[in-house]
Amino acid sequence: MTDQESLTDMVRANAERFGSTIGLRRRTGSSWLDVTTREFAGQVHDIARGLIAAGLRPGDRVALLAGNRYEWTLFDFAAWSAGCQTVPIDPAAPPEDVEWILSDSGACAVVLEHAGQRETLRRMVDRLPEIGWVWQLDAGENDGADIVPAVEELTELGTEVDEHAAHERRLAVGVDAIATLVYQPGAAHAKRVELTHGELLADVRATVTVFRPLLRPGGSLLVLLPLTHLSARVLSLACVYTRTTLGHVPEQENLGTELGVFRPRVVVAGAALLRRLHASARERAVAEGRARMFDAAEAVAVEYGAGRRSPAVRLKHAAADTLVYPKVRAAFGGRCVAAITPGPAPEPRLSRFYRGIGIAVHTLPAPAPPA
Repeated sequence: MTDQESLTDMVRANAERFGSTIGLRRRTGSSWLDVTTREFAGQVHDIARGLIAAGLRPGDRVALLAGNRYEWTLFDFAAWSAGCQTVPIDPAAPPEDVEWILSDSGACAVVLEHAGQRETLRRMVDRLPEIGWVWQLDAGENDGADIVPAVEELTELGTEVDEHAAHERRLAVGVDAIATLVYQPGAAHAKRVELTHGELLADVRATVTVFRPLLRPGGSLLVLLPLTHLSARVLSLACVYTRTTLGHVPEQENLGTELGVFRPRVVVAGAALLRRLHASARERAVAEGRARMFDAAEAVAVEYGAGRRSPAVRLKHAAADTLVYPKVRAAFGGRCVAAITPGPAPEPRLSRFYRGIGIAVHTLPAPAPPA
């Protein structure tokens, strides 16, 4: 790692060397739109120019108050390209926690999703004198006037900034520059943790080393955990680093449909979601009058997943792999081979069940921020 490396280098390198590769997929209505690495780099650059044109300076802090979506990663990289630092805030956090993070971080700009969040921010902005810019991702109204979505607004604004000046701003960011401020979930009043570009890059490279067979060009990963979770964010950055096609979706929104359309090879999800999908599979079996068959197939999968593969278990597994397991795998989109679970691991039996049906469960301890 050289002193002048930064997280934005991966975006630029991908665009220059593998520009036609599908780097991300963006949800648009009920479908997903492919985004090449060249298109993504262009959008990152355009929005970075917009941030510069708006008046943001190197070191300024931009709060990201949004759920999982394509624009989350887009603005993360755009802010870094403009020399800024990002401050992720869980949109489900209570207003008092949001206000405290905005105040403690000294954020001067906020990127939020919709008019409801804008109204919440309006009620506290008098107590947050540092905030000078608010951009909204979704179209809407503000005091009767139409709101231009943030991507469109900043892209247009950025045309005023010289291309060379924007590149110089990006190149001025090195490994020791602060990239992000992290506030641990559920502990908004805890001391903030500042992570540099070098520290996040080290986490990304360590993650790639561990999950190299899963993170690779041609693979795909869908993030179902909030990107305010550091582990989920590092995994999403690792996807960009390795050109693994990345998608985002809030865990609670039309999950079955999203998995079925995106059809990821890997999912990033909490243990609770794995339990829920297992329970849903059994409930369907009960409704179809196949509860005994499901329970027997589950027992076989647990044995198989634990490595106990006698000829009898193999024979039963082959039968269940025709009659039962495909329906469980279909709930993950039909192509999933792994689930990465940051934080607490699922119960051993549940992990063995999933491994037995062909979906390996990997646990990923949260990256340890520096003291």
